[in-house]
Amino acid sequence: MAIEWNRDVNYYSNILESLSRDIHCYCIQVNSSEYGDSRITQPSKTEEKDIIRTKGGKNSTILIDEIDIERLREFQFKEYSLQKKYKDFKITPPEFNKNIIGKKIRGEALFD
Repeated sequence: MAIEWNRDVNYYSNILESLSRDIHCYCIQVNSSEYGDSRITQPSKTEEKDIIRTKGGKNSTILIDEIDIERLREFQFKEYSLQKKYKDFKITPPEFNKNIIGKKIRGEALFD
């Protein structure tokens, strides 16, 4: 989750989209209503990546939506051929460490 107060929405938009796809995670960006581009993004194809997104406006607004972390973890744990078949999300990046996902699913510590 990133909280910002920045008018350079194009720059931060690129960072958020790259982060979501490269780390394969949900990302939440919160900007002021003055500048806009607050959203929840997931590692999916371009047409589906933004779960919710707003440009901004004169009034401050609270927008709420839901993310399904369990569904993302289950997808990340699948082998490449199954990820390619189901297409719920973008395919995980090369050398994506599935051991970490297993630990997250089981609630284990990631680092000793």
